[in-house]
Amino acid sequence: MEKRYFFIFMLSLGVMCAVAQPVTITPPSANIQPGESVTLTASGAMYYRWSPDTGLSTTEGPVTVASPTVTTTYTCSGYAPGDESVVNSNFDQGNVGFTSDYTFSDNLYPEGTYGVGSNARAFHPDFIGTGHGGSGNFMIVNGSTSPNTNVWTEQITVVPNTYYAFSTWVCTVSAAGDVARLQFSINGNQLGAVFSAPPYTDQWLQFYELWYSENNTAATITILNQNTSGSGNDFGLDDISFCELVLVGAPQCTVSVGSMSTSATADDTELCEGESTTLHALPVNGSGNYTYNWTPANTLDNPTAQHPMATPNVGTTTYYCHIVDVDWNNSQDVNVEITVYPSYDETTIDTAICSSESYNFFGTSFDHSVSNHPHTLQTIHGCDSIVRLNLTVYPPNDTIIVDPNICVGQSYDFHGTLYNQNGQIAYFDTIDNHGCLKVEKLILTVGEYQMPPVQEEYICYRHDESPYFRWEKNGAEYHNDTIDEVILPDLVGGGCDFKYRLDLKFHKEFYEDTTVYACDEYPWPVSGETYTSTQQIVKTFQQGFGNTECDSTYVLNLNLKYSPSPNKIHPSPNSPAVWSGVVDPNVDDTAYVVTNTEFFSFQYTFRVKESKHDTTECLWNRCKWSINKPSWAIDTIPGGVQIENDSCFSDCTVYVAERDEDYVILTAIISNGCDSIQRKIYLKSSFLGMDENNSAAAKVSIVPNPNKGQMALHFENMEGKVEVKVYDVTGNLIDSFVTYNDTGTNIFEYDMNGPKGLYFIVANGREGTIAKKVVIR
Repeated sequence: MEKRYFFIFMLSLGVMCAVAQPVTITPPSANIQPGESVTLTASGAMYYRWSPDTGLSTTEGPVTVASPTVTTTYTCSGYAPGDESVVNSNFDQGNVGFTSDYTFSDNLYPEGTYGVGSNARAFHPDFIGTGHGGSGNFMIVNGSTSPNTNVWTEQITVVPNTYYAFSTWVCTVSAAGDVARLQFSINGNQLGAVFSAPPYTDQWLQFYELWYSENNTAATITILNQNTSGSGNDFGLDDISFCELVLVGAPQCTVSVGSMSTSATADDTELCEGESTTLHALPVNGSGNYTYNWTPANTLDNPTAQHPMATPNVGTTTYYCHIVDVDWNNSQDVNVEITVYPSYDETTIDTAICSSESYNFFGTSFDHSVSNHPHTLQTIHGCDSIVRLNLTVYPPNDTIIVDPNICVGQSYDFHGTLYNQNGQIAYFDTIDNHGCLKVEKLILTVGEYQMPPVQEEYICYRHDESPYFRWEKNGAEYHNDTIDEVILPDLVGGGCDFKYRLDLKFHKEFYEDTTVYACDEYPWPVSGETYTSTQQIVKTFQQGFGNTECDSTYVLNLNLKYSPSPNKIHPSPNSPAVWSGVVDPNVDDTAYVVTNTEFFSFQYTFRVKESKHDTTECLWNRCKWSINKPSWAIDTIPGGVQIENDSCFSDCTVYVAERDEDYVILTAIISNGCDSIQRKIYLKSSFLGMDENNSAAAKVSIVPNPNKGQMALHFENMEGKVEVKVYDVTGNLIDSFVTYNDTGTNIFEYDMNGPKGLYFIVANGREGTIAKKVVIR
């Protein structure tokens, strides 16, 4: 696309239209000496093109510098944008007139969505902005993270080899993150540079460029956002404009260059006796300030005028003119020769014609009577010779035949030619007593078909069948909605044929098959009844269709589950002994005490079983433990176990590491998608607590914790030999080693290959024993 220069495009007005003021050039004319220049300025348009390009500094724009070597007339063609071509350019019609690969929505989340409205905040709580100019709709866009996603496209019909002006206004609706970077293209070719949205909200910036259509007849305008950032990158579009540049004026300016030259001419150099002609003295390339003196003066109306009127006598006369350039102080003499010829006498022509004819009288056709009509001929020298015409025209003698007695499909014989169209006109030519053409005219009237009432048929058919109808008028079979007609003769009245019409409409049975899963009971809105068992229900209703009624069938496949019965969570047979202490007086559930050796963890199992309903169906599908654990408890405690689908009972297991002085509340929950029941169990452990240290100065830390098996053990204020043992949550010793430390803090890199879970590391030195927990992920 050839890029063009716009002068004061006035695009801030939003909608562009052709200006009404005239296009002018200042100065309208100029005189310069050879080697000099003059600045020419055009106004009244929005785009300017100068021609010819000889001696001009530029051929585009409102201002150019002219430096011709000879007198030259320059033309400035002024253009302005014409009518708007974009449909719904200001979005006041809503989401119409364009296409987009973005998703239209009234909630602009996530990325790749857009809406059309007057306030951006109505579409996203973090957006800010209103339409261009402060009101009205605009396109609000949450920028896509996918590259080359089309934001806005419209195809417009264009005129080949024509300039068009494209512009749009862009704003930013979210201040966070990067701003949009918009790429505009027409027919796949980029238009201008990539355009960045404003850096702040409540600010509109305008993009505009010229486009030349070349041999295209359509322009597909596309807007892409080349920023794929998910942060920020939210913008608005408004007042999208695409207008043809139309010519609004083409004034001219003549720049005269010094070194005057002259010539003389006349409007006519050959005259007839008594005629006059205008003489012309034509100086060029001078200052423009001249005096004129013509001779002989006795046959001129003004011998000192530049263009005097001359009325010479018969014969040849030479007129001389002395031209003086007053400002540049030089003169020249020019002349022009005029010849005058004599005139001749008159003659008369008498003749007659028919009304359908015309008479050619020296190139002029006459079809009516005339008397003493003159025509001036020219002699060999172009002088007058008068010829007069007397013309008589005989009137027409025509007849008209009207025959209305045929019907559609019949024909009328008019002088051997058949006619069958209503209102058809035909002519037949003969000769009258003057020898003139006589015309017989036929105006044919054709009777229409007889039209019985339209046969309307409304046919219902099942959802699992195909539509079918047979029309007795023609025996044809139909399987789709049809408007048809057949023509049959009038066998009784003998009039014009009957045209029968069929208006056929099919209606397929409405059929809805729905599967519903519910708990205990289900109220079906279709029937208004409540069902308490698994079953299939079919309901059929009648629905009006034309002059008949069609079925509407609803099928419900109902699957019911039942809410669980209370107290269906049972402890396993090997439960620990009951703890007699009271933990929470508001809770009646059983409390247990668990004792173990040094590194203790306990496991507790519950079993669930349903016996409320006499059914083999498994009613439970989920078992979940909820643990109210102390603040030190590790994050890897399992949170639930899925019950297998092939059993109506299952076990749920939970693992907890406990401190001596703490207790934990375990909540067992079972559910089947309808309801759930739960039971709380209080557990208390007599386990001797971890992370104990009998030396205030010595410390052990593990970095990182949790980890994936690679860790660093930091021994602080532990000197000499340190024995280290590693236990799992069941108290089993899985590793041991000895390290010798220098004074101060010593670091031991340790790599443990055990499975994921909770472990205990015990360090024993002369300063005492220190135990630490570590989680392997």
